[in-house]
Amino acid sequence: MNINELKQLSREELVEFVENLNKCYDLDTSGIDLRLADFRTMVESAYDIIFTIDKDRRIQYRNKAWIDTFPSRSAELGKVYTDYLHEIELERGNMVVDSVLKNGQVFDNELLRIYENGKPIYFVTNFSPIRANNNEIVGLIAIMRNYTEQHQIQKKLKENTKILEEKVKEQIKQAEELRNLRDLNEEIINNVPIGLFMVDPSGIVILENPKLSEIMVREPNSLVGVNVIAYSGFIEAGFTALFEQVLATKKTTRINEARYIPMSGMRELVVNVTFDPILGRSGVVEKVLVMFEDVTEEVKIRHKISRTEKMTELGMLASGVASELKNHINNMAMDLNFVDTNVDEYSPAAEYIDSLKKELERIKTISEQLLSLAVIDERDKEVCELNKIVTGHPIDVIINRLRKDGYDVHVNLPDESPEVMATPGQLQQLLIQFLENAEDAIDPTGYIAIDVESVKTGEGSYAVLTITDDGMGMPEENLKKVFQPFFTTKGKKGTGLGLMIVMNIIGNLGGTIGIKTKPGEGTSIRVVLPQAKK
Repeated sequence: MNINELKQLSREELVEFVENLNKCYDLDTSGIDLRLADFRTMVESAYDIIFTIDKDRRIQYRNKAWIDTFPSRSAELGKVYTDYLHEIELERGNMVVDSVLKNGQVFDNELLRIYENGKPIYFVTNFSPIRANNNEIVGLIAIMRNYTEQHQIQKKLKENTKILEEKVKEQIKQAEELRNLRDLNEEIINNVPIGLFMVDPSGIVILENPKLSEIMVREPNSLVGVNVIAYSGFIEAGFTALFEQVLATKKTTRINEARYIPMSGMRELVVNVTFDPILGRSGVVEKVLVMFEDVTEEVKIRHKISRTEKMTELGMLASGVASELKNHINNMAMDLNFVDTNVDEYSPAAEYIDSLKKELERIKTISEQLLSLAVIDERDKEVCELNKIVTGHPIDVIINRLRKDGYDVHVNLPDESPEVMATPGQLQQLLIQFLENAEDAIDPTGYIAIDVESVKTGEGSYAVLTITDDGMGMPEENLKKVFQPFFTTKGKKGTGLGLMIVMNIIGNLGGTIGIKTKPGEGTSIRVVLPQAKK
């Protein structure tokens, strides 16, 4: 009887059919109330595949799950089970069925692979013998649960675990190599003779080496966390523009002998700076390594030697020419005075004589300024108190005259005067030149300030002299020329030698000069001189 015929049986007919089976196989149905459960419906509704095979290896029953899983093998009942096995499954299938039917072996949770349309389907199976009352094996019953998805997951997990183990081994090896490389890099970074720091793309410092702290006169690692790109000194030196260029081009950029004032303040540095981009795997700039090489002293020495050589030559020539002209100028002045005393006051020649006197006075002034270009012998220098120079003759005379003329002049001096090695005449000449320039640049009621201060840095003590006015200021093109000889904005009134002589004096004293000015915003001149060692 096939499955269709079984489905058509009524309840009473099904009970009668089971009783007949009982008679055939001596099945004991005592104690079982067949009215309580519809076992056929339960088995047909099961998710697992359930089937039975008799001792002749013929399929006597298979439920709906079989048909749903193996649509190509849902043949009629009563056929030998091997008719529905793929050839590659025969050996395994025969071994299992024979072990159950002949030896009564039970297979629990046996993993079985069956192919359907060329694709493997994995099952967790239970095979058990069916025994009669006399313990004779009359067939087997099999329950098969589809385990394909779980099997694939387990297989994938095993593969991934193996890959992960290899990756872990590789990572451990790389970590060891990276640790050794990091230790080496840290040793190199900490001992390299140039300043190094690392910044992220936003400009925040994330790393700095000890040499950088030394160059910048800062506490170690005090730059970490600071946005240097937004610092005014960084911008003015052109470093911010270079940093942005590196981010855009992803190429190394370098600038040589750039002037830079660090955040610590007083001392201007001359540095060679290299910006080196560090790219991530995606090709984006993740960090920028900045290398600072302090060449301040090298440049200063080179410039000083060059300037000294030029000024020595120029000074020798100028002083020689001035000395040669001095006697002639004095003779001309005496002759001109004689002519002046013998010419009538109302004579037309009197006007020309006055003009000659003015021109001769101008020649005399230029000659005296040329004499100032001569390099002062170190033996002629002495310890000078800057406070006394500012408050003493002839500077006090000039300041009092300016105040009487309506100028607002302020003098700010420290309690303890800084001392410098110089000649009083050199320092007086500096102040006279600055005050004359300030007077020419401001209105009659303008403001002039003279500030003196003493500053200590890691390199020593310095005397700082600052002269500030609120005058017309200078355009940038003039600022680049102010120290050149014979450049003047005063017309015939000026000689164009004043600031060149000032530069020569300051260089001879081992100092530096800086000018801050803008048209309409006034001018501030700052002179830094090394203090005399006590």
